[in-house]
Amino acid sequence: MKLKHIINIGLSSLLLCSAVSAEDNDKPGKKAKRSFETVDTDQDGKVSLAEYITGAKDEEKAKKRFGKKDKDSDGFLTKEEYAKKRKGKKGPKKRKKDDA
Repeated sequence: MKLKHIINIGLSSLLLCSAVSAEDNDKPGKKAKRSFETVDTDQDGKVSLAEYITGAKDEEKAKKRFGKKDKDSDGFLTKEEYAKKRKGKKGPKKRKKDDA
């Protein structure tokens, strides 16, 4: 009886965790938008170059990334520009049939 009770609790916990995880995956760009809110320190709804490079490991690379993301060249990143993935960033490389 105890074992059955423990198994039921474990399965219930697993189902609850799966539901919460699936809910988070339904919101595209959630991580990027949350990061945007953190980076936008003055909370004006856009990220300046100064805000973007603050805390960057490599300031020069951060400046280049900012320039590529700033599609309208206004010196600020909107949430959409900030969340947009860089071109060239693809998933894992597909193996050629010859390599199998």
